[in-house]
Amino acid sequence: MALALDDVRVLEFGQGISVPYCGKLFADLGAEVTKIEPVTGDSCRRRGPFLDDVPGRERSGLFLYLNANKRSITLDPEKPTGREIFLKLIKDVDILLEDTVPGTFSTLGLAYDTLREINPALVMTSVTPFGQTGPYKDYKGADLIAWNIGGLGYITPVGTGTPEKEPLRMMQMASFLAGSNAASAAMVALHFQRTTGEGQQVDVSQMEAIFDCLGYYYWPYEKRSPTRVTRLATAPIGFLSCKDGWVFIVAIEDHHWQGVLEMMDNPEWGKDERFKDRFTRANNWGILEPLMLRWFQQHDRAEIIQIAKERKIPLGSVNDIGEICAADQLKSRNYFQSWEHPVCGKLTYPGAPYKFAVTPWSVRRPAPLLGQHNEEIYCGTLGYRREELVALYETGII
Repeated sequence: MALALDDVRVLEFGQGISVPYCGKLFADLGAEVTKIEPVTGDSCRRRGPFLDDVPGRERSGLFLYLNANKRSITLDPEKPTGREIFLKLIKDVDILLEDTVPGTFSTLGLAYDTLREINPALVMTSVTPFGQTGPYKDYKGADLIAWNIGGLGYITPVGTGTPEKEPLRMMQMASFLAGSNAASAAMVALHFQRTTGEGQQVDVSQMEAIFDCLGYYYWPYEKRSPTRVTRLATAPIGFLSCKDGWVFIVAIEDHHWQGVLEMMDNPEWGKDERFKDRFTRANNWGILEPLMLRWFQQHDRAEIIQIAKERKIPLGSVNDIGEICAADQLKSRNYFQSWEHPVCGKLTYPGAPYKFAVTPWSVRRPAPLLGQHNEEIYCGTLGYRREELVALYETGII
């Protein structure tokens, strides 16, 4: 079957997560993505977990996930010959994805204006911690920095604890969010390119990708920041521990609350005036929560969820990764996909969170070995001879 982006050519010059994840989103929908790696390989190849806990540049679980469906070549564009090869590669691609420190490409003679002279339709998508402009543009960063400087660390919920509780974070979320934003922005620029023939540079900031999720709408009206710890305005809403884990409940409507009381066998304290409506329940949550926990902690999640479903109470399980992987819902949708890797054998990874009826998402090849496609691209596409390829390797250009 035809793939949605099988006429799109992407050159990926990035390490870690953001740019490789952006490239993955294109590759999984059929785009031809060529990944340029340093001679020593993408730094992600050195990040665990590793298969069987044995480190190796072809065994990183993160690298294997981010780079399926891509081709890998090695190249050092800091060397003059490497720069010449880079310019040849850029000639026939639609999109360049890169994550270098702002100004790096200019220093190498590869600024967007230079690349555009060779390929006027080029969409160059740059993903950095703080963007291409502004006083922070030259600062280096990491996922943890973007998560907190963008504001989400401050509001990551910890329930109804104290304001002094330390901020929390979600694993690599800043990097994945920036990669997702980069893919969306690059697609818009690609649409413009296909319509007008004109390329452009797309500037993506991890900090801004995080702030975009922050709930800024509070500030213009109330001049206050949402925080990770807030006093409940209505209740019950939040996490409740049970016999084998946690559930999350949102039962603020009166009919939902009546269902909760029925679920708990109509305890006498349910008639207490302090719990008569959502607001009084919130004001007295410190009293109400322990009373509810007496019942919840005597029952397991499956039982609680079944009763809640019968009474139409908004309540769900708080699942860990293993439980999500075993979920019948995901199995029924064939969400997880498996493929063979020449070093690691059979691998199973998440698929796509969407389905196309006509142009399906698919894994066509596993993550590439380092430089696996050097000969195919340098000799087959660019026309270098075998002996020239050897010379490039011996001089550290590839």
